[in-house]
Amino acid sequence: MNRKFWLLILGLTVLMLVLEYQMPRRFVWEPTFAHADRQPFGCYVFDSVLATTMPHGYTVCRKSLPQLALENTSPRSFIILHSGYQGEAVNVDTLLALAARGNRILYAHSYFDDEICDTLNISCNTKNYFLTSNFQKTFGKEPSSDSIFWIGDSAVYTPYVIRVHSQFINACILDTLPAVPLAKINNWADLDFAKEHLSKDSPYVESDLSKVRVADVVALSYPIGKGELILVTTPLMLTNYGILDNPAYVHRLLNRLKDLPVVRTEAYMPNYDVAESSPFRELLKRPPLRWALYLVVLGIVLLMGFSARRRQRAIPVEKPPRNYQLDFIRHIGTLQYMKQKHNKSIWKKEKA
Repeated sequence: MNRKFWLLILGLTVLMLVLEYQMPRRFVWEPTFAHADRQPFGCYVFDSVLATTMPHGYTVCRKSLPQLALENTSPRSFIILHSGYQGEAVNVDTLLALAARGNRILYAHSYFDDEICDTLNISCNTKNYFLTSNFQKTFGKEPSSDSIFWIGDSAVYTPYVIRVHSQFINACILDTLPAVPLAKINNWADLDFAKEHLSKDSPYVESDLSKVRVADVVALSYPIGKGELILVTTPLMLTNYGILDNPAYVHRLLNRLKDLPVVRTEAYMPNYDVAESSPFRELLKRPPLRWALYLVVLGIVLLMGFSARRRQRAIPVEKPPRNYQLDFIRHIGTLQYMKQKHNKSIWKKEKA
């Protein structure tokens, strides 16, 4: 009985786990870029992949660029992810100073403000706004998509076309020398015509917008001093969803950072603290308390298992009383046969 009971409990537990695993998961399409966020637009998978692939190490911190600039270390690569208009603005002077000292910075933003555009003599025009409600409506259906053409690092990579959701391309950049375009959304042969309309002597004006569509760049490399600044207008591609859906595009961008230790800072996004939402966060941080919590949970599970058994004492199975009448008749018959009295009464009746 005990074996059947435990087998039943085990079977129900396995069935519940299988059903839970097969149930559709509800996704939250809010861009957080948080290190512990496992949702599509978090960075849990993104950071995990980089931590195992970057040859010189990969870390995530919440230090701002001025704090990182004060650290007396060898050149490093930095990743800054910024979406929308939330969070603290990036200090352009510190950004350029870090790059001039030999650091490589990948700055991904949905739209670059006038300060950095004027400093680098580039222009950024809005293409799409990412709206969570619109993306949820089109997810799982045939979405409107655009093509991103990879044109950078021709000595290393062949040209490559990536199909992405239209809302992932938030803005486009009109670049100038000495910037090197890495990816764009139009398959044009060169950017010479666009560069004629945007130079230090002739700044870009809105009337030229129709003439410079050839320069719809979404990723470019800008050399500064001993370092490099990589501007990307597709920050949602550098998330869990992006690195799983289009790994080739993400890997080609991050390949420019792999020669140095890579640091991703979350200082310029709101602190969502996804991992800190658990009430057991303080217990899980410390190994002794974590094991104590595990033992308590195990004890509760065992207690539930033993308590689920029947509490009433088992009633013993009583055999019904034996019927001795047949034995009595057999004994009497045996005695009569032994005394030879079993036929005398019958003989007397016949003789009479």
